[in-house]
Amino acid sequence: MNSKADTLTWLPAEEGGPGWFRRVDRFQLDGVEFRCSFERGSEPDRFYVRKHRRQVESFLSVLDRFPDANVVELGIMEGGSTALAALAGKPRKLVALELESERVGALDELIAARGLDRCVRPYYGVDQSDRERVGAIVAEEFGSEPLDLVVDDASHHLEPTRASFETLFPRLRDGGLYVIEDWRWQLRRASAVAEHMSGPDSPAREKLTRRLRRSGSARADDGPQRGKPLLPALVIELMLAKAESDDFVAEVTVGPWWVGVQRGGGELDAASFRVTDLYTDRFGLLPSPSGSAASASGGTSAP
Repeated sequence: MNSKADTLTWLPAEEGGPGWFRRVDRFQLDGVEFRCSFERGSEPDRFYVRKHRRQVESFLSVLDRFPDANVVELGIMEGGSTALAALAGKPRKLVALELESERVGALDELIAARGLDRCVRPYYGVDQSDRERVGAIVAEEFGSEPLDLVVDDASHHLEPTRASFETLFPRLRDGGLYVIEDWRWQLRRASAVAEHMSGPDSPAREKLTRRLRRSGSARADDGPQRGKPLLPALVIELMLAKAESDDFVAEVTVGPWWVGVQRGGGELDAASFRVTDLYTDRFGLLPSPSGSAASASGGTSAP
């Protein structure tokens, strides 16, 4: 079977791209140009996707594993990743959730022009940490069908990421995959991220600042807060869960851009599941998640 990467036509790259992408890789797919860039202003025939070439190829390799899939994507931004997943992955259904309430018009136009309105369903103004709303949307869109793939490219902060993971991971089928992108960005200075994004007065920086405020970070140029648990803590928790039992977490794959968590066959209650249910932090190596039962006991055993 041909890989989805074979459906792309790579175009000559452009030097001097914005942000830390010092070159803009470009490709065409089904009559649409995609630019690997932090630029803004996607159009129906030209989308900006915030992944460089190797990330795009890795993303497509994940889609290869799940043909005709039920997919949830957290984070729409300029619509490039959603458009790419829809055109290359041809999912059975793709539900995309975005924190910003402003719709991406280019994505709406692409969906309408390609007749994708039944299988590509974007939602805006949805906080990934809102367990009740995220769960309700997924229940309404997929009914009793399990999910095959979840891609979290949203806040990249610990507690919102944990909340959506605990909401959606139980809904994955046995062998399904949960991908957390950009999991290690907090290991670097957040000020460097903001500096490379754009100039201080640009709309892109303003939008980034607004997103970070709403997801729990005070400013776009703040560094990691001392003593505040960072997103990599969740990665360590998932590795501990895998080490303790593979009934629920079958595999954890850690890479430079994303972490893949494969679902095991054990039954999980979507209403009450918490990551801390799956491991025991016997030596107190991890900060206790706020509001969890583990804060008092230092962790609980897997059911």
